Amino acid sequence: MPNSAKPSISKQRARSQADKDLRRTHLVAAARHLFASASFEAVTIARVAERAGVAKGTAYIYFANKETLFLELVRAELSDWLLELTRKLKRLRHADASLAVPRLLAQSVTERPTLRRLLVLLHSVIEPNIDEASAREFKLFLHALLTQSGTAIAARLPGLSVPDAATLVLQLHALVISVTQLADPPPVIAKVMAADPTLQSMCIDFESFMTATLTTLVRGTLTRP
Repeated sequence: MPNSAKPSISKQRARSQADKDLRRTHLVAAARHLFASASFEAVTIARVAERAGVAKGTAYIYFANKETLFLELVRAELSDWLLELTRKLKRLRHADASLAVPRLLAQSVTERPTLRRLLVLLHSVIEPNIDEASAREFKLFLHALLTQSGTAIAARLPGLSVPDAATLVLQLHALVISVTQLADPPPVIAKVMAADPTLQSMCIDFESFMTATLTTLVRGTLTRP
């Protein structure tokens, strides 16, 4: 959220589907706001409910646990990412798409620190604690996202098929997880690396590292037999 004001939400019981959807949206927005300045461990269902202006028990009606709530936040962040990426790809004008598209992809995730932090947590913390129905629904959502994003990318990269572009998005997903942790190490690691000049080459900038790696992946895919 752009400001610290709490979402406006009625404390009366949500009866219509529209009211229920709105309440879910407010809970996800509250989780996003709290997660922006706190760790995953520090963001509790109780804090999210308080931020959203509902009782803790009400929050559990919509989300079985914190991980299910954060899974919905991952989904919201990815949906926003796809919408913005598609818009920018349509407007992209560059003589060399094999340079411009990787740069745009790297920029698209650099601009979303919340999404990067969530992806680091997704497979090791969030997914192990959700039920089978939620897991299936989320994976189907990811499959659709890969197809949509792959189609948008392939349209701007002549010679790249939609399946190859979807694979590129999976590679982007994996890179975000690993490079986020490399670019933002724990304080003790950052201190050690900053104090020793021989370790400076291991200090990386997220966006430039992502751009270089994605460019290599794209060009390698385009030139393979």
